[in-house]
Amino acid sequence: MKRSSIIVAAAAAALTLCFGAPALAQSLGAGIPLNQDSSKSPEQIEKQKKIDEDYRATLKKIPDAKANDPWGSMRSADTGTQAKPTQLKPKTTAPRKTTNAVN
Repeated sequence: MKRSSIIVAAAAAALTLCFGAPALAQSLGAGIPLNQDSSKSPEQIEKQKKIDEDYRATLKKIPDAKANDPWGSMRSADTGTQAKPTQLKPKTTAPRKTTNAVN
């Protein structure tokens, strides 16, 4: 009896450890500090503003991209008129036989 209770306790501890470890990894205790703005010096703030201004100025220099149409060369020049759908012709012109005709 004592041996089986030890095995059950060990299994319970192992399951708790397996399922508890991912939950501990989600805590905010250790990792990236979220309040970085308060620890910056005035020089670092000015440097960041300069980087942001340079980035915005560079974005304004980029020309607008043209719309890319990969199927443009496959279309006909006159796209205003729609092509009429073609109807399928029957394979044979023989009259159909009726199988369950009620007279």
